[in-house]
Amino acid sequence: MSKTEIAGDEQNAWDVVLHGRYIRDLSFENPGAPVTLDKDELRFNVSVRVDSRYLDEFHEVALTVGVTATNGDQIVFIVELTYAGLFELVGLEDEKSRQSFIFCEAPRTLFPWVDRIISDLARDGGLPLMNLSQPDFVSLYEQQLPKTKEI
Repeated sequence: MSKTEIAGDEQNAWDVVLHGRYIRDLSFENPGAPVTLDKDELRFNVSVRVDSRYLDEFHEVALTVGVTATNGDQIVFIVELTYAGLFELVGLEDEKSRQSFIFCEAPRTLFPWVDRIISDLARDGGLPLMNLSQPDFVSLYEQQLPKTKEI
């Protein structure tokens, strides 16, 4: 993954390298098994969190997604997955751009694997086929930014 920006006569180039991705933590509970429900009968509560830490020359970005499926008052299944990637940010020195990449683009890169893992868990748990919609990571990031007053 890489990007090059041109501003006036200057060229600012930066590259991002994904060195690895992995499951950091995984929990799956299936108290409603066996389930003969149609997917339309299930209600899903989905939570998303993005964390980051600096490890040597890499940024570890961890995307945690929790899904609780219910049918009425009955919990059908619960899954919580923390999936991480090691990103090297080359030439991306501006702190605002770096933070934007870490909390918006990196989780967007990791999300397809998270969706596949959760979908496979649900299927292997005897549940109807499901796929998650990708969250709007930019909006989530902007909600976390400190609010500044304009004068």
